[in-house]
Amino acid sequence: MDIKEILDRQRELYLNDLLDFYKEKTSGVREIMLELNNDETIRQFKLYRLDHYDQVDGESKPTELNSDKYLNFEPIEYNYGEMTIELNPFYWNGCEFILKTNSPKNEWLIEWIKKWIDEADEKQEGSDGLTGVIHSVTKPELSADTSSFSVDFGSAGIEAFLDLINEIYLQDIKSLRIGSFSMMDESKSA
Repeated sequence: MDIKEILDRQRELYLNDLLDFYKEKTSGVREIMLELNNDETIRQFKLYRLDHYDQVDGESKPTELNSDKYLNFEPIEYNYGEMTIELNPFYWNGCEFILKTNSPKNEWLIEWIKKWIDEADEKQEGSDGLTGVIHSVTKPELSADTSSFSVDFGSAGIEAFLDLINEIYLQDIKSLRIGSFSMMDESKSA
């Protein structure tokens, strides 16, 4: 199975759950942009697209879908130029990227977020009622020799995922691990 096939199938699992989730919602707003009120200084790491927001009897009703389905496969290794990618099972809405680097620079990631989260809310809904945008990215955490962050790819297409891999490659990263390591539960694979 090539990487595009895995991405397509994983995205389809998530979108099927998301569209079923929306069928239950008769009012409210989909994929609404929030800016979290926290200590983070970089705005792009504070941006968060909520799956659904509604007001019921004057009460705020934010709702998130946490799809628990993923493709179960043995880790697969790919080469992208001089970068080795280890692709592990992952959730579309909680995919971790672990880069072999000790560089604290993340301007490239901030630019990628700007491109795919649609800060200005300019993207129109597609025929499926979705905007095709990512929902959030966590600020990278540095350890001795790695930098790791998580992406909720939301309704974005696989192009966002592939574009992120390319941006990581352009940072001269030689080793990349992808998966939902902190979220996996073997009993939920598809």
